[in-house]
Amino acid sequence: MSRRSRSDRWRALGLLPPLAFLLGPFLWLLASSLKTEAEIATADPFSAPDRLMWANYVDAWRIGSFGELILNSLANVAAVVVLMILVCAPAGYAFAKMRFRGSGALFYLLILGLTVPIQAIVIPLYQLLSGLGLLDSLAGITLAQVGNGIPFGVFLMRNFFRNVPHELLEAARVDGCGHGRILLRIFLPISAPAVLALVVISALGTWNDFFLPLVVLISPEVQTLPLGLVRFAGTYSTDHRLVFAGTVISFLPIVLLYIATQRRFTEGLTQGALKG
Repeated sequence: MSRRSRSDRWRALGLLPPLAFLLGPFLWLLASSLKTEAEIATADPFSAPDRLMWANYVDAWRIGSFGELILNSLANVAAVVVLMILVCAPAGYAFAKMRFRGSGALFYLLILGLTVPIQAIVIPLYQLLSGLGLLDSLAGITLAQVGNGIPFGVFLMRNFFRNVPHELLEAARVDGCGHGRILLRIFLPISAPAVLALVVISALGTWNDFFLPLVVLISPEVQTLPLGLVRFAGTYSTDHRLVFAGTVISFLPIVLLYIATQRRFTEGLTQGALKG
């Protein structure tokens, strides 16, 4: 065995403890979601269930109205992702390739939004949404989440667009293309990794967001999945099999999305957010 192979093997072995530490809670949750209530109370937490209780998921889905909650969350995520692309891509292009008075100061003023925690502005945000009549609505929570995500989205797209050769822009201008056509026909197609990274980050943050929906959404009919899960867990806190099954249902879709897009997501971050 070569020296490099031995080194790679030791690195892989060194990653096993943190991997076990990270995956342990998920494996425990998955195993517990397929056990009976008696097994959860008496058996080894990491033991395999005697019989796979898929009925736990059926019961949790039916009792917790997870179908409605997932539809609300999907509508919320789709709206946030679309608006983030519509706002951040043109803004990132403008800051990267267009020269206008005060562009530098405006960009850094926008980036200051990354340093302001949402909890610090929740009261004026609540009053603003109330004045607009958008409280207790998916439209209100969508606008709040888009506003909170714009600083990072613009930062990501602007840094990616800065690495696109300026000669492409000049050639398109010579051919008579305006900035809108240049963005749509040249910059967006070659910036697919950055756009995908923005989509995944926005989707992950929106799907898992608990604080803003807690402030804005009140009625159970419009609540998103994290809020519904907390309400469900509070109501059935003594029925652990249902709570565990509901928790798995809540994070499984977004985990599958990340697994499916992991390579392009990492590429987009590397080429965009980590380059100046």
